[in-house]
Amino acid sequence: MEDINILLASASSYCQKGDFKQGIHLYSQYITQNNQNPVAFYQRGKAYFKIKDYQAAQSDLSKAIKLNPDSAELFAERGLIYYMAKQQDKAMSDFNTAVEMEPQNPFRYASRAFIKDHLNDLEGAKKDYQKALELDPEDAISHNNLGLVLGKMGNHKKAEQHYKDAEKIDPKNFGMKKSEEQKADVAPQPKPEPTPLPDIKPGKPERPSFGSTFKSLLTSSEERKEFWQFVKEKVLK
Repeated sequence: MEDINILLASASSYCQKGDFKQGIHLYSQYITQNNQNPVAFYQRGKAYFKIKDYQAAQSDLSKAIKLNPDSAELFAERGLIYYMAKQQDKAMSDFNTAVEMEPQNPFRYASRAFIKDHLNDLEGAKKDYQKALELDPEDAISHNNLGLVLGKMGNHKKAEQHYKDAEKIDPKNFGMKKSEEQKADVAPQPKPEPTPLPDIKPGKPERPSFGSTFKSLLTSSEERKEFWQFVKEKVLK
């Protein structure tokens, strides 16, 4: 077990360095030996996504979902992949599922709003950003993005108020007096999560700490931030 865990860690390391093909190769070797780990399929799917092999990415995310059907994050990230593959109906179905699974999570609404905006569903995007702000009034990104949506809809007065709210909450990132041409939407980001308590090893010897730590990537805010930022910077131009 230790040897294949090292294989999994090596695959992740290669992907972090940008060598996605070698990462995929190592993930595939791991999966040949253990095809019941949703994290391996999730990570390989992300690597396929980075090299724009959307069909393979969809397949891996679907396998991860089959193994871990209670993860809203997996549905949301598969939704992004469907969106990039121009399968808009499937994309929105997955985002809807993620919202239904976590109806009190503002990140779910902001994420769906971000995609609706790029699909030119401005009314839908507006409602989702409003819901996100109802759940988290201190989200500067949602204020900024809602302002942009309202501006596109011609409601410039309300748009300006949301820009001001974003500036008040996060003056470092939204404090510059930007012109309309300079304003741009920002990829949604989850709130930082509290540091998890360390594993208590004696209680569950059948689950090594390495696997528990690696599995936490499914709900890591840094993973989500990196994935969405890639979408924003490299894909949704």
